[in-house]
Amino acid sequence: MYLYGLGGLFFAAGIIITIKSGSLNLKNIYHWRWFWILIFGLFWYMSLHASLTLAALDLISSAFMLMGCMIMISISVAFWVINSKKIK
Repeated sequence: MYLYGLGGLFFAAGIIITIKSGSLNLKNIYHWRWFWILIFGLFWYMSLHASLTLAALDLISSAFMLMGCMIMISISVAFWVINSKKIK
């Protein structure tokens, strides 16, 4: 819990600092997409870590269900991004 608490705090602080400094403009489609890629990457890493922890605790079925859900979500997001409007 310490890792994700402190890491999440630094992650959120970093995002807030980049938005307030103007380096991350969420009105720009490129920046908006990268913002959501960062958020998705955080949740992907957290779910990977959680599934490996569950597997180490001999809860293999829970680990497979968690990773299966994340893989399905990843595929859905990839198709959504590919089929969305192209950036001009």
